[in-house]
Amino acid sequence: MDLSDAAQELYAVLPRDFTARRTALAREAKDSGNKDLAKEIIALPKPAAGAWAINILAVNKPEVIDGVVRFGVALRHAQEEGDAEAFRELGQRRQAELATAVKAAKDLAGELGAGLSAAAAADVEQTIRAAMSDAGAAAAVVTGRLVRGLSSSGFEAVDLSGAIAAGSPEDTVPRQPEPDPRPQPARKPAPQTPAKAKAKAPGEDATSLAERRAAKRQAALTEATADYETADKEARGAEETANGTWEAVKALERRRKEVRSNLEDAKKRLASLEAELIGITRDAEAAESTNKQAVRTATQKRRAADQAKRRLERLG
Repeated sequence: MDLSDAAQELYAVLPRDFTARRTALAREAKDSGNKDLAKEIIALPKPAAGAWAINILAVNKPEVIDGVVRFGVALRHAQEEGDAEAFRELGQRRQAELATAVKAAKDLAGELGAGLSAAAAADVEQTIRAAMSDAGAAAAVVTGRLVRGLSSSGFEAVDLSGAIAAGSPEDTVPRQPEPDPRPQPARKPAPQTPAKAKAKAPGEDATSLAERRAAKRQAALTEATADYETADKEARGAEETANGTWEAVKALERRRKEVRSNLEDAKKRLASLEAELIGITRDAEAAESTNKQAVRTATQKRRAADQAKRRLERLG
């Protein structure tokens, strides 16, 4: 086992198991008498969540990473050749390719019991985007030993410093991917080189470099335009949805005010009825008391009348 082998295994384990496995691998190296290797293993940093998700794709689903690499080759070739039509068509496909790869990473992480946060998923997308735009970044994601996510400005080469654990110069050398089996946009034929090329005039190299830079800027502008058009379309759709939901909110607000008004009226009516009930109850209790007193008086009078009647009968 060397450092590369140890890193290859270590950077594919679950994040929660990273420290324990790193310690175990270092112990194995030390027990085998390789103390220097043990120190190098212990020094390996824990990968960011997004980088780990790329690593497990490279190990468990290499076809996903291969698809990203192949697509990036086609995209860069169209850009370098100045084929605006092919670049535009590939640019329109790029978001779908990105979404597919990010979903694969999220699904795989979930299957392994370590779901990705929104920030980690965004890091995955940014890294895949960088791999599509830069050959060195594409080679880096293939290693399965990323320590951190990658990002691309679209103009400068992707910064790979400290991005690969146990890295070597070979890790950033682009490999030649298998041809993409999916149909690719038709490309314009490359201009034929004359059999007898003329000698370059002074300053011709500088002019050619400026032209390449201008073409790259134009390609980036085309890409940004496509991104804007897509984002603007999505924004308009979201605005239409928001307008619809706002109408629903206003309708519900009107209904809420109506119900609240009805409730207030009902409360006032209830208070009036409660007051009336209290008065009726009080009057009923007074009437009941009067009735009881009248019954007692009537009973007493009837008893006195009965006694007078009996006395009259005795005297008669």
